Amino acid sequence: PAAPAAVDETDASASPDAAAPATPADTAAASATPDNTGDPATPGNEPTADAGTVPAPASSGGEGDAGAPAPGADQAPAAATADESDDADAAAELLESLRPLVASPDPDVPDYDRDHFAGWLDDDGDCVNTRHEILQAEAVDFSMNAAGCAVESGEWFDPYTNRTFTNPRDLDVDHVVALADAWVSGAWAWADELLDNFSNDFGNLNAIAAGENRSKSARGPAGYSPTAAEARCDYLVQYATVKIRWELSITPQDFDVVATGLTGCEVGNIPDASPVARVAPPAAPDASAAESATTTNTTQVATDCHPAYEPCLPNLPGDAMNCGDLGPDQRPVTVLVPGVDPYRLDRDGDGRGCTS
Repeated sequence: PAAPAAVDETDASASPDAAAPATPADTAAASATPDNTGDPATPGNEPTADAGTVPAPASSGGEGDAGAPAPGADQAPAAATADESDDADAAAELLESLRPLVASPDPDVPDYDRDHFAGWLDDDGDCVNTRHEILQAEAVDFSMNAAGCAVESGEWFDPYTNRTFTNPRDLDVDHVVALADAWVSGAWAWADELLDNFSNDFGNLNAIAAGENRSKSARGPAGYSPTAAEARCDYLVQYATVKIRWELSITPQDFDVVATGLTGCEVGNIPDASPVARVAPPAAPDASAAESATTTNTTQVATDCHPAYEPCLPNLPGDAMNCGDLGPDQRPVTVLVPGVDPYRLDRDGDGRGCTS
């Protein structure tokens, strides 16, 4: 097991921003290629005033009435103390599960490559891939494109920046534990199916501002914290939970930051941290079956390619696709006729898009 790598962890669905510099803890994969690919963060449970508190009845002058406190007057501090105790217990439980995973970087881990992990998948076959399912799940409201496959507009609140967005292209779907971090923390030894499951794990995905995602890059808690300070607790809980669920190592630096950061946090209910079932490497496919599948797939794709691009991209109406929707075999994209770019993939107009 080893530590996170200093590589970009982006969704490539919005204009790029400059990434913040990597920290020493991230140097295990400094030569890694950029990562262009996060369940929503749980809002804090801030205490609220009880507007329905009933005032104490007026004294009738009877014995024992004078100076009697209002009912429940001393209950609020007791309730607050109980909540703080529950938060401390939840944080301690999380840290005890995380502690056995602490390990220093392993210099012998194979080099990270984004192509080790799948892009956004459509596991249920409804033509809506993981990115757009996250956008649906985290939207205040949303509408789909004419084909029903992509989120076209809506409203989203990003707790990492404390900002509201109405254009899905301004949002990246971020891996809280970056793919490069996961790779050097143990994922390098996984079967392909498990790698693909991790990259599409809803429990590790959040829709956040594209610039925030690029600033975060592949860094862990020792090198990154959400711009909005009030999102820090939820970020730390989610990061720790993902590490535990997937049994990925955590660097001593990241662990120390998580342990310190959870002090005083309103932790609330910890997400399910049950370990994910391991998947054995697949057996070699039958040669005739593989040939048949390849022929069928080639025929299907060739009949529905957008004429503006190479390699083949689905021919959808309008600007229904962005770089975050493309698999590794579809990037980079060549715009065949300069200026004819209905999906707006070539941001700089050089004839090639989705290059990072």
